Amino acid sequence: MYSDDELFDVLTESGERTEKRKRRGDIHRDGDWHASVHIWIARRRIDGMEFLLQKRAESKDSFPGCYDAASTGHIDAGEDAITAAIRELREEVGVRARPSELVLLFRKAVKEDNVFHEKRFLNNEVKWVFLYKGALSDANISFEQEEISEVCWQGAVELKSALERKDPLYCIDVQEFREVLRCAEDILP
Repeated sequence: MYSDDELFDVLTESGERTEKRKRRGDIHRDGDWHASVHIWIARRRIDGMEFLLQKRAESKDSFPGCYDAASTGHIDAGEDAITAAIRELREEVGVRARPSELVLLFRKAVKEDNVFHEKRFLNNEVKWVFLYKGALSDANISFEQEEISEVCWQGAVELKSALERKDPLYCIDVQEFREVLRCAEDILP
């Protein structure tokens, strides 16, 4: 479960660490640049690619009740992206990944100004976007009910269509998904 007291490294817009660290709540209040990870899990089916999505709990401080990538989270102060991705996968969906099972697809700077729970939420972050390529059984998936209300598999065509329509049930950036889909089609057997 997240806390406003978690410490994050303050970054430059290009993703370089500065000497400063700030609490999560202060980062989002002040709009400081910080880092996050998005980990996508996909599988091939006869009728096309499917993606594991999480539905964020209603209590989340950002995008409550929205569908998102399988696992997302911040990179803690002093932590590297691969370590954060492994930690988030284990904490959020119960997947125990090895570094060799994660492929860094790209990094992307995101600048957002939103209101959630009647409170302004400034989110200026550098996202490290990964694809999990390890073996996964549905029986191995378990999730933190404080952070996630459900997980589900969704077909790529249906998901892309929802994102292009700007369906408010999703907080996934359509450009990110298009790139993830392109990469997954090249990487996964």
